[in-house]
Amino acid sequence: MDDATGRYLDQIGRVPLLTADEEKELARLIEAGREAAARKAAGARGRAVDRAIAEGEAARDRFIRANLRLAVSIARQVARPAGMELGDLIQEANLGLEHAVEKFDWRKGFKFSTYATWWIRQAVSRAVDQQGSAIRLPADRAAELRSWLKHAGPDESLPNDLLRVLRASRIDSLDRPPDHDSDISLGDLVAGDAVDPADEVARTDGGDRVRAAVDALEDRARIAVIRRFGLDGG
Repeated sequence: MDDATGRYLDQIGRVPLLTADEEKELARLIEAGREAAARKAAGARGRAVDRAIAEGEAARDRFIRANLRLAVSIARQVARPAGMELGDLIQEANLGLEHAVEKFDWRKGFKFSTYATWWIRQAVSRAVDQQGSAIRLPADRAAELRSWLKHAGPDESLPNDLLRVLRASRIDSLDRPPDHDSDISLGDLVAGDAVDPADEVARTDGGDRVRAAVDALEDRARIAVIRRFGLDGG
């Protein structure tokens, strides 16, 4: 965990949680603010309209801040693919939380955390599918793969088609060592495009020797050797 994420977790941990009554009251203010904003867009004016909009925005901000710990808790439960930081998942979880706040219906009587958990998990799972995979998987296949990985155990227990999808979609870091005891990285084992210096010296030196030997031949022999081995670029 980096320092920025640590500071963020410390800050949201200081925000008090909401009671059930506070959730209902904030949800009512948010709804009233939306209605006032719609009236203002339709031409309504007045202090009451502006006050309702301001109270709705403040209630929305407080509602979100009080539930950021829920978003972090759910983000931490997700298996992160290589190259994806916890902070990235937390941001996606927060987007799901904001959507849940907008959709929450306080009249139905259930707790906000129960309702928001589904939206947050959806946002986090979608981010893992889109950003943590080398290929873009259809939503149904991604959900099926996640279900198997959660309940079926090791990769070997996956059906062959899902196992191929998993291997093709995984992203690995070239900075990762091949094993725990290795001092090199995977990148050190990947062949590059650069010419090996020893091979270049041997090629250059060998070419000079061939040209010197060909130049020492008589004219007919030199032409025959050049044409036979394509030394003129043919």
